[in-house]
Amino acid sequence: MFKNKLKLLIIGAALLVVGGIGFGLTFDNNNVDRGEAYHREWQLADGDISVIKLMGDQDLRVNVAESTTGKNYVTMSGHLSQEVINRLDKSVKANQDSLTINVENEQEWFQFLEFQIYGEQTVTIHVAKGAKLGQLASDMSSSDLVVRDATAKSITLESGSGEIEATNLAADTTTVKNSSGDIDLKNVTSNLEVINGSGENSVQGMTGDTLRATSSSGDIEVNQITAKTTTLTNGSGSIDGEEVSGTVKVDNNSGDVELSGLDNATSVTSGSGEVDLSFHDVTKDVTVDADSGDVNIEIPGAFNGFLDLRSNSGDIKSPNIKTSGNQVIKVRTGSGNIKVEQ
Repeated sequence: MFKNKLKLLIIGAALLVVGGIGFGLTFDNNNVDRGEAYHREWQLADGDISVIKLMGDQDLRVNVAESTTGKNYVTMSGHLSQEVINRLDKSVKANQDSLTINVENEQEWFQFLEFQIYGEQTVTIHVAKGAKLGQLASDMSSSDLVVRDATAKSITLESGSGEIEATNLAADTTTVKNSSGDIDLKNVTSNLEVINGSGENSVQGMTGDTLRATSSSGDIEVNQITAKTTTLTNGSGSIDGEEVSGTVKVDNNSGDVELSGLDNATSVTSGSGEVDLSFHDVTKDVTVDADSGDVNIEIPGAFNGFLDLRSNSGDIKSPNIKTSGNQVIKVRTGSGNIKVEQ
């Protein structure tokens, strides 16, 4: 038995050595393709821009700025393989009201030992004064995407894997989708929908009619939200929010829910995890339905509605309220304590 274990240890050590040598050879400078430097500028037609679409598997930084020439045009720079640069030159059609940029790298099978490190590609959309951008869209397969200062009729950002980060977005509708990777949004003025398979999700500063954030697995964090309706749905992971104004609907299968700055109708359904809610004002009914986990609610001193609190197994603590209003705070728990503080 001992000899067999010794043989296995020796074989394992040998494989580690071979793997280390292979790793070192792979990352030798001779096996790293850092691409060719390039800069391109494409003129667009006068008037409004219909669509700017970005595709591929390279990291992109996208900026939207007012043109200083009075014309619509797009600039792009960075490092890419010569094959991709040539394909860009052939595929991008200038002097139109739309532009599609594809930076997909088509690596041949025999190049599997050659690592490509091209870095970030920078795209700037220059919009003439008085012109409008209809749609800004991305369909990235596996790469990071950063978007800054984009104003459009609609914004659709999609990625297969990789982080999506966007700041200062203004649109009628904005949709951000990711299969696996973080989503980080700041200062969004738009109806907003966030959909993620797995990864952290953050919205910091949003104004619009609706905010919908859905995640299969991964935390959801929303702060400084002013929306008529906010809907947060999570399969597994926490849901956190500060200063969330408007009607709020939460459905969390497993994970804590912590929301503050609430001021309107609020409905929370929780499978497992603690629920903590804090209200600036209670102007509409509040409902919490928790299978397992404590429920803690802070309400303003001016609240004079009804408390309807029931727990199958758990303590209930609440203030004595002289009821004269119509609002109702209704809490049901399968197992867990209920505490209401005023």
